[in-house]
Amino acid sequence: MAESEELTGDYNPGEKLDMNTIMEMDAEDESLQKYKAALLGAAGDTYAPSDDPRRVVIQSMTILFENRPGGDIVYKLESAAELATMKSTPFVLKEGCAYKIRVTFKVQHEIVSGLKYVNQVYRKGLRVIKEDEMLGSFAPQAAAHEVTFPKQGWEEAPKGALARGKYNAKSKFIDDDKQTHMEYEYCFQIKKGWE
Repeated sequence: MAESEELTGDYNPGEKLDMNTIMEMDAEDESLQKYKAALLGAAGDTYAPSDDPRRVVIQSMTILFENRPGGDIVYKLESAAELATMKSTPFVLKEGCAYKIRVTFKVQHEIVSGLKYVNQVYRKGLRVIKEDEMLGSFAPQAAAHEVTFPKQGWEEAPKGALARGKYNAKSKFIDDDKQTHMEYEYCFQIKKGWE
């Protein structure tokens, strides 16, 4: 099965409509207009620079820890230099530690349907983990969106001598239209302690 088929199955996202068309549809139905306003927010409350065609702008990824002495790790993802730093500078996970990931991003121009985070982790060239996390569908708005996963509980880093070592990862954000909004690489180490 091809990776694109694996991501979508038989799902058909339907016809793509811009924000104005959606807001103008069924204008005579007051309850539907209220429902759309609740889902989409104020259509005029968006800021999308005309010189930036991106629909999704990933601003940062934060690794939240339950008990890391140095606090959480925040990676800004808005420039090529920041992405290069993330790729070349490994962070440390203490074996067995509890962590979550928070992604902060903006949606511009039009609705993004079925935004998904795909993460693949490699050790010594072999893929050891593939995670697909559905983030949801988002309307454009001036304020940034934040999604934390897992939504319930914490992930636990692997433990034991075999789990310790360096890992490389490739992540991407993709939507129902199969458009990749961002791809980046990062690396980390699993150690006995935080140092």
